Amino acid sequence: MARIDPVQLDFVQTRGKSRLGQWLLVIGVLAASISLLEYDKLSEQLQAQQEAIDEQRGVPRGPRAGIEVGDADSPEMQERIKKANGVLDQLNVPWGDLFAAIEMAQGGDVALLQVQPDARSRTVLLGGGARNLSAVLDYIGRLEGAEDLSEVLLVSHKLETRKPGRPVEFLLNGRWVEKP
Repeated sequence: MARIDPVQLDFVQTRGKSRLGQWLLVIGVLAASISLLEYDKLSEQLQAQQEAIDEQRGVPRGPRAGIEVGDADSPEMQERIKKANGVLDQLNVPWGDLFAAIEMAQGGDVALLQVQPDARSRTVLLGGGARNLSAVLDYIGRLEGAEDLSEVLLVSHKLETRKPGRPVEFLLNGRWVEKP
C-alpha cells in the first residue's frame, strides 16, 4: 500500500502590503473629507439663502400671534377672525417634533395606522395594531419616555381572536408638550 503525503495548504499571504493600495486608501479618505467639508459649506449657504428669501417674502419667524376680535366688528367679521385664528393655531403647532417623537417610539411589534392630532387641545389620537397586548403596553411606555409626549393612555383595545396570533387593535390618546 502506497503512502500518501499530507497536503499543506497555506491560506495566509506572506507577501507585503501593496504601496499602491495604501496610497489609494489615503487619497480616498482625503476625497471623502473634502466632500464632507464642501457639503457642510453648501448647506450653510443654502440655509442662509432660504432665510433671505423668507425675509424678503415677509415670512415671519417663530409663532404667529392671533388676531384680536373687536367689539365693533360685525358678526361675519368675528367669524372670519375666529377661523383665521384656528388656522394660526394649526400653523403654530410644532408638527415636526410631534411626528419625530411618535416615529422614535415605533417598534417592530406595533403598526401605527392612524394619527389624529388636535392643535387646540394639544392632544393626539393614535390607532394601530400590535402582535399582543404586551407590545401595546411597551409602545405606551416608549411614547411616555419621549420628551414631547405625556399622559399617553390606552383608550380602547380589541383582541382579534379569529386572526392567527390573536393580534390587538388599539387606540391611544396622548398630550404633547411644547418646548419653550
